[in-house]
Amino acid sequence: MSSNHITVLLDEATSALKIKPDSWYVDATFGSGGHTEKILASGGCVIGLDFDLETISRGEETFSNEIKAGKLILIRENFTELDTIIKKLQDGGKVSDISGILFDFGTSTDQLMSSERGFSFTGSGTLDMRMDTRLGVTAADLLSAIPEKQLAQLFFEYGGEHDSRKIAKAIKESEERISTTKQLADIIFKVKGQQRTPLHPATKVFQALRIATNTELDNIQQALPKALEFLKKDGVIVTISFHEGEDEIVKTKFAQWEKAKKILNSKKPLTPGEDELRKNPRSRSAKLRVATKL
Repeated sequence: MSSNHITVLLDEATSALKIKPDSWYVDATFGSGGHTEKILASGGCVIGLDFDLETISRGEETFSNEIKAGKLILIRENFTELDTIIKKLQDGGKVSDISGILFDFGTSTDQLMSSERGFSFTGSGTLDMRMDTRLGVTAADLLSAIPEKQLAQLFFEYGGEHDSRKIAKAIKESEERISTTKQLADIIFKVKGQQRTPLHPATKVFQALRIATNTELDNIQQALPKALEFLKKDGVIVTISFHEGEDEIVKTKFAQWEKAKKILNSKKPLTPGEDELRKNPRSRSAKLRVATKL
């Protein structure tokens, strides 16, 4: 579906789902459609969720035949609503029991490279960062509203930015409201200077702002219990995390459920192999975890 995005841990994730012909699976983070395409090719049926309108529109065009055949249902919605969505579809007789649910918490390359929507520190787009444009608060709004101390904490906790206090101070001392990606990137560059690593100086702050703007960690906390509830016995939850905060939430939830004898937990996460890392360096932080409902 995308010329830029490479789906991470594609074979590992779909293999973990143990796809059975004509069984229903939820791709809770449809994105570029890579995982959905693989599930469909393996004979499964998919409910694809994504709150990005552009993503859903592209998916409807790319997978129009599968949608017409009733093999794929695409819905523009946050995965925090998956319980409501699945119940409605089951009550309407459109889908049967759910055999697997996949969460890929990564952001697609197309989104990260979009300066117009505020995800990229290249160019000079509006500092928006909303995955779902129906949300009311933009990244620029957060920078303006959050006090300096809390802003520094946000950059450190969500982005691992060690110069978070200096950057937060510089942002608050700015004489004009920061409303573009270039304004923010320039401030960060002045604080940090040229780095010795290939990582752009603004990378960690932009990541932290994106996570905060879209309440990404809170969404995961809400969605995982709903996924377990609507999964059939022996059904599988597969998660792919790219951020320590994401993985910690999944790891903790799975441990709690295992202790309560609700799941069989894979415990040790799968990570990309050398071949995938060589082809797609962006996959280096990915961790895949699997839970089977008892």
